[in-house]
Amino acid sequence: MIRSTYQAGDSDDAYIQRVATSKDLEEAQRNIFLWRIYVLERTARLTFNLLKRRNLLEAALSSFIERHNISPFRETQAPAFLEEMSSHSDGLIAAVAQFELALSKVREGDMGRYAVQWNVEPHGILNSLAKDLPLEEDAPEGIYQILVSYDLPHQFRIVTLLPEVH
Repeated sequence: MIRSTYQAGDSDDAYIQRVATSKDLEEAQRNIFLWRIYVLERTARLTFNLLKRRNLLEAALSSFIERHNISPFRETQAPAFLEEMSSHSDGLIAAVAQFELALSKVREGDMGRYAVQWNVEPHGILNSLAKDLPLEEDAPEGIYQILVSYDLPHQFRIVTLLPEVH
């Protein structure tokens, strides 16, 4: 039988303080932050790009990372991030995140049907975000819906419920 010779004592506090203030820990935390950014930039691309364009990316990522001690595996980060962004106070960010989350679920085999409401025409916005192009400044307003389902061509369809009224 192996016995530990370690005994808790005053040196624990000094050791923990050294580790907590070490440059190595600071660098490791920075690397974890950068890894999460890298993962989200690739797995939640549309939402990531919109947040970046609205100068809200750093705040959104910092808040998300502070509140979610999630796995470093990319498969768990994007769904959690998109879920959180789905209730963002900015309606466009929320709609993009809801769409992106629903589409990722369907592409992973989810048999559900999702409907995401938009108050602007989504085609141009999604195209700009996917291609990393500037957003249309004045997208047509109206009531639109994106249906997301495994049985639709490309897994989604944009429906105009009430076009912009002039």
